[in-house]
Amino acid sequence: MTLVPSLVPLQEIIEFLQQLVSIPSVELEQAITTYISKKLTDLGFESQMFGDPEHPSVICHHQAATATKTIWLQSHLDTAPVGDRAQWQHDPFAGTIVGDRIYGRGVADSKGAIALFIYLAKALKDSPQFNGSLFLGFDAQEESGNFSGIREILHHAPKADICILGYQSFDEIAIGARGWLRLKLTTYGKAAHTGSRSKKGRNAVHALIRACSALLELQLEGQTEPFFEFGSTFNIAQIDGGEAINVVPDKAEAFIDIRLLPSQQARSIVQTLEEELRNLQRSSPDFQYALEVLQSEPAYLTDPGHPFVRILQKNAAQYRAASGDEIQDLALVANGAGSVGNVISRLGIPIINAYGCESGNVHAPNEWLNLKTIEPVFQTYWASLVQFCLDGEH
Repeated sequence: MTLVPSLVPLQEIIEFLQQLVSIPSVELEQAITTYISKKLTDLGFESQMFGDPEHPSVICHHQAATATKTIWLQSHLDTAPVGDRAQWQHDPFAGTIVGDRIYGRGVADSKGAIALFIYLAKALKDSPQFNGSLFLGFDAQEESGNFSGIREILHHAPKADICILGYQSFDEIAIGARGWLRLKLTTYGKAAHTGSRSKKGRNAVHALIRACSALLELQLEGQTEPFFEFGSTFNIAQIDGGEAINVVPDKAEAFIDIRLLPSQQARSIVQTLEEELRNLQRSSPDFQYALEVLQSEPAYLTDPGHPFVRILQKNAAQYRAASGDEIQDLALVANGAGSVGNVISRLGIPIINAYGCESGNVHAPNEWLNLKTIEPVFQTYWASLVQFCLDGEH
C-alpha cells in the first residue's frame, strides 16, 4: 500500500493554539477543558470530562471497526506560572507570532501538543489508510506534580499499543525517564532552654544532621545504566526545624528527592534507608525518627528496538530532511525529569516520552515554539502511526 501523506492543517493548528494560550490554565483547568471538549465535538469526536470540578480532565475514544491496534495521544492542560510579567516581551496569554515563532505561556509545555494531537487525530480518523483506534487524553494538575488528572485517566484508558506524550523535543526522541521517590524524614528531640545548665534538652536538628550525613554515605547518587548515563540522584531538598534561637528544637524535618533508574525499585531504596536509620538508633538509643513516603513513581524505558520506535526514527529523519533539516538520525535518549509517562508506564504500555516541535524557554519568560517545525512533526507522526497500524515499515 502506497502512503499518501496527509495535508497538514497548519493554519487551523496555529489558530487553535493561539486560542488555547489565551485561556490561562496555571491553576484551574475548567475553562480550557470545556473549550477542548467543544473542539473535539466540532471535529466529529465524542469526549468526556471528569474529575475535580476545578481540575477536570478530558478524554476521547474513537474506536475503529476493523482496528487491531490502539494509539494513545496524551498531553497535559495546566501550565507553569507566568512569573514576572516584566520579563516577558509579549503578553504571555496572547500567542503572539514573530517570524517563525509563537510566544506565550504553554505554547511548548504543552498546548502546542494539544493542538497538534487533536488535528492529527482528525486526520487519522478521516484517512482510509489508517486502521487503528484512537484514545486522546488531556490531563489536569501535571505541573503541580500532583498528577491527579493522569491517575484518573488511567481508569478509562485502553490497553494501547503505543502512547505518545506531548512534550517537545525536536532534535532527539525520548523513550524513557527517571522515576522518583520523595520522602519526609522527621527526627524528634526534647525542647529546653539553650542556656539551661541542666542540659535537659535533646536537639532534633542535630539528630537530623547525623541522619542525613549517614544517608548520604549510602552513595545512592551517580549509578548509571544504558540511556541513563546522567545517573541517579539523591537530594536533600528542604530542611526545617526549631522555633527560636534560644530553644533546643524538639522536631526537625528533611524532604528528600531521589531520582531512580529502571533498575532501582523504590521499595528497596526505602528498605536500605530504614536499615541505616535503625543502625543509628541502635548506636544512639535517644535517636527517634519517622520516615514517610510522600510520592513514588518508577523509571521506565521503552525498548529501543520496538517497531514504532524504529518507524518513528526513520520518518522523523525523512520529514526533517524534506523541510530542510539535515539531521538524518535522531538519537534515542531518556529524560532526567519525570512526567505523566512514569504513571502510565505502570500499565506496561510502550511510551514515546518526547518528540515534537522546536521550542525554548519552557517554565521561563518568553516561552516559544517554532511554527515551521509543526509540519514535519505532524507528517512524521501521521506516517508513523499509519505504518505502525499496518504492521510494517515502508
